[in-house]
Parts: sequence; structure tokens; C-alpha cells
Amino acid sequence: MKSGYITEMFSSFQGEGAYTGRRQIFIRFAGCPLSCFYCDTSYARDSRPEFCTVLGETDFGVRTTANVSFDDASPRKPRVIKNPMTSQLVIELVETLKTPDVHSICYTGGEPLLSTAFVKEIAQEAKSRHMRNFIETSGCSASAFASLTEHFEFAAIDIKLRHHRAVDDSDYERLYENELGCVKSSVDRGIDTIVKVVVLKGTSADEIEAVCRDLSGFDLKFVLQPVSAPRNLPEVAPSITELFTLSEVAGRFLQDVMVIPQVHKFMGIL
Repeated sequence: MKSGYITEMFSSFQGEGAYTGRRQIFIRFAGCPLSCFYCDTSYARDSRPEFCTVLGETDFGVRTTANVSFDDASPRKPRVIKNPMTSQLVIELVETLKTPDVHSICYTGGEPLLSTAFVKEIAQEAKSRHMRNFIETSGCSASAFASLTEHFEFAAIDIKLRHHRAVDDSDYERLYENELGCVKSSVDRGIDTIVKVVVLKGTSADEIEAVCRDLSGFDLKFVLQPVSAPRNLPEVAPSITELFTLSEVAGRFLQDVMVIPQVHKFMGIL
């Protein structure tokens, strides 16, 4: 049985991309090799957190004896669980978070591709229990992603632009090729594929055109996500005029183009 490090687990509504509004059980895997300047989950970059926090309306207890600390029996108080966690424990926690409206389990991060064996074991068990699996990834490793595709029905893959500062400039082309490789593996496998690009004030039409040209042969949903500007950098958000322009550029190459902000930020939820 595999074990690994998870930052947090919770039930909420998907707040990004084409499946915005769907209820999901989120598993946030620990660690991320990127350093996007706008990251809103930088706490998940720690690859070996001591504890995982579990939040959710159905938190009445877990039928397990492994490394679990209960604050009390309240359904609204978090539980703190010691890392590393086994895949069996993760599935038991998923079961406590299930509600009738759940669309899928969302494997997010951090970066789930850093924990492929752990992710695979959880996803296999979830599938055996007739749950659907949805992965959110930066696409940092095409080979790691390809090893997981048989277990996922949905994939949301980020394309990082150079000015996101996700990696050193000298490493950008390698990251971009890995992202495109993930997209190809996902589409070839028949996974419902969403590609997301975060756009900022000043993101150029040429950048978006170059990405969309590379994606034009794939059957996918394409999402332009205006950055949720950090409080100390409010000027980085794009204008509505810029969003119209970038959407029109994308539409010249791709059929299913959307502009969707981070809705969960407006709702005040995780």
C-alpha cells in the first residue's frame, strides 16, 4: 500500500474552468516544482507537511485507527491528520466527505504529478467504488501524466506563459513541451480535457495565438482565466477589453473557448 503527503482535503464547488459549480471532493497533494508569481496555494509547495487538514460538512468521524486526531464531533470543525497518509486512509476520508451532489474527486495541488504512485492507487480504488476522477495539473511531466491517464475521466491542464515566472527562463521551453505532451496524452486517451491559461494585464495576443496554434489539432475546452490579482499587485489584472481581444484570438484556432475567473474567490469558499 502506497503512502504520501497531502496538504488538505475538503468538499466544495469547483471554482475554476469548464466545470465551475460542480461539487467535488478535493485532495490537495503536497509539493510543487513551479513558482508562479500569482500562486494562491503557495502553502502547498511544502512537499512534506507534518499534517493534513480535513474540512467538510459531513465530518462526523472516520472509521479508522490510523494517525487521526479529532478536534471534536462537530461536523464543521477541521480534523488534523498526521502525514504521511496511506491510500486506504485517504479513501476512507473521501467516503466521509461524499454527498449526493458530488461530481468527482479532484486531485490537485501543489502538484499531483509529483506523487504518481500514490495518486494512482487512490484513483484505482475510487474507480472501483464508482467514483469519477478529475486531475488538475501544471503539466510539468508528460511521462508522469501518461502513467495516470487510464484512471481519469477529466483533466484540467495548465499552460504557463513565460511571464508567469513558473520556472527559470532557461527551463521554460522544456516545461511548455511537457504541458503539450500532457494535453496530447489526455486527448488521445479520450479524457474530457480542459486547458487553462492564466492571463494578466499585458498578456499579448501573440502569446495566446502561439499557444492556440499548438493546441488547434486537439479536441478540448480552452479557458482563459483572468488572474486573481494578489493584494500587493492589483495592477496585474487584465481589462475587459484585453479579455475580449484574447478570446477572439483563441476563437480563430479553437472551437470551445471560455473566459472564466476564479469563481470561488467571489463566493468566499475554498
